[in-house]
Amino acid sequence: MIVRLLLVVLVMLNLSAAAWWLFHRDHALLSPATTTNAVPALKLVDATHAPPAAAEAPAPAIPADAVCASFGPFADAAAAEQAKQQLRPQAMRVDARQVAQAGHGYDVVLAATDTTGSAMFERLKTAGIKDMFVIRDGADAGGVALGHFGSQEGAQRRLAELQGKGFQPRIRPSGQATFWLDVVAANGFDSATVRTAVHAPRGERVSCPAASG
Repeated sequence: MIVRLLLVVLVMLNLSAAAWWLFHRDHALLSPATTTNAVPALKLVDATHAPPAAAEAPAPAIPADAVCASFGPFADAAAAEQAKQQLRPQAMRVDARQVAQAGHGYDVVLAATDTTGSAMFERLKTAGIKDMFVIRDGADAGGVALGHFGSQEGAQRRLAELQGKGFQPRIRPSGQATFWLDVVAANGFDSATVRTAVHAPRGERVSCPAASG
């Protein structure tokens, strides 16, 4: 009787061991596949197939029959900017320029760099800077004029403001500054009527720059 009982116990132990071994083996075989599928494979991006950076759009050509005029002088940058906004719907292009007259004062100027004046203007605008113009001619052509001040203290305050935003302009002595707007418009543009509308003391027809068809 005892022998039979021992045989039954041994058979049960063998069956239990076999069942555990089979279950453990199946679980071990399935685990790596499950883990592998859970993590997506990495894919390398071929830099040679990356989309090219958008090229800066070229300035539109000036028609041969275009009308070009200059309006001014405006006493300050705010008056010139207001007139510029009025002129935009009627013109193909409106450029502002600052002209120094005989007298005393100080200009804050950001000199030209490897970045174009227009690109620097946009950077300044994004930083919240106002009252500025791209310098079109003269020794500082390509730079940005950031204000004319009657005292050195005022110019120093403007300088500190700009330096606080990461720009490095300079102060230069100059005469009293006035502001002009150079306009390129389609044929039929009435400069006399426009001069009155924007409150410009003078409105002059000028030759168009690089006029082409």
